[in-house]
Amino acid sequence: MNKIKVGISACLLGQPVRYNGSHKNAPFCSEVLTEWFEFVPICPEVEIGMGVPREPIRLVRENQQIRVKNVTDQSRDYTDQLHAFANQKAPELNDLCGYIFMQKSPSCGVFRVKVYSPDGMPEYHPAMGAYAYQLQQHYPLLPMEEAGRLNDIHLRENFIIRVFANQDWRERVMADPVAKNLVAFHTSYKFLLQAHSEVMYRQLGQIVADAGVLPINEVLANYFNLFTQCLSQIASINNHVNVMLHLLGFLKTHLPTEAKQSILQLIDRYKDKKVNLIVPITLLKHYAEIYHVDYLLGQKYLSPYPYELGLRNDL
Repeated sequence: MNKIKVGISACLLGQPVRYNGSHKNAPFCSEVLTEWFEFVPICPEVEIGMGVPREPIRLVRENQQIRVKNVTDQSRDYTDQLHAFANQKAPELNDLCGYIFMQKSPSCGVFRVKVYSPDGMPEYHPAMGAYAYQLQQHYPLLPMEEAGRLNDIHLRENFIIRVFANQDWRERVMADPVAKNLVAFHTSYKFLLQAHSEVMYRQLGQIVADAGVLPINEVLANYFNLFTQCLSQIASINNHVNVMLHLLGFLKTHLPTEAKQSILQLIDRYKDKKVNLIVPITLLKHYAEIYHVDYLLGQKYLSPYPYELGLRNDL
C-alpha cells in the first residue's frame, strides 16, 4: 500500500525548529504513524524567515482582528506573512489526506489558541493559529488535528479513520468519478457511517440516490461534504452496539446458537464498559470470514484502518 500523505508541524517529528531551538517530538507520529503516513513536515515560522532561535509570538486581538505579534515588540506583526505563506503553499498540499498541527501555537494551533489584548491581558475567546486558519480556508474538508489532542483515544481514532477514508475516497471515487463507484463506496461505508450518525447516513443515502438525476460532480461534492461531517462525529457506545447487532443479523442464519449467544454477551459487556470494542468486533469478523459473508467483509466498519494500529483495543 502506498503511504498516505499527511501534513505535520515539523517540530512534532523532532526537528529543532521551535522559537527556543527545541522540538516537540510526538512518538505516536514519529514512531508509529510513519509506517503508514508519508509526512510532509512544515514550520511556517521558519519558512517565513523568522529563524531559530527567535523571539516568541502570540495572537493579539486588535481592531476586531486577530494578529500575530512579537511578544515584546508589537510593532513586529507576522500575520500577513503567515497568511501569504499558507496561500503560497496550499497548491502544493492538494494531495494531503490529513494534517497534524502543534497545539497552542499562534501559527499552527487549531483549537483554543490563547488570544491576548494589546495590553497583554489574556482574553476569554480563543482562536486558530494564523497559518492553520488560512490553510483551512483552502481545504475546509481536510481532517485536521492537534498532536496534544491525539492523546485522547477517541479523538485519535476519529482522526485516523478520517485520514484513511479520505485516501480511500481519492482512490476509489475521484480517480474515476462515476455513479457506480460512488454507490460501491457508500455501500462499503454503510455501517461505519451509521456508527457515527444514523441521521447523516440516511441523508448520504439520499444523495447517492440522486446520482442518476443530478450532475455527478455536484453529487460527489455534496456527498463528500456530508461524509466528512458524519465521520467527524465521535461514534457513541450505543451506536456501536446498534451497528454490531445489525452485523450479527447477517450472520444469524450461519451461526450455531451458542456462538450467537457468545457474541450477544460480548456486545452487552462492551455496552457495560467491561470489554473494549475490539473484542466483539474481532469475533464478528472471525465468523464473517469463516462463513464467507462477503458483504460484511467488505464493510469498512470492521477494518477502517490497519489492525496493527490497535486503536480499538482502548475504546
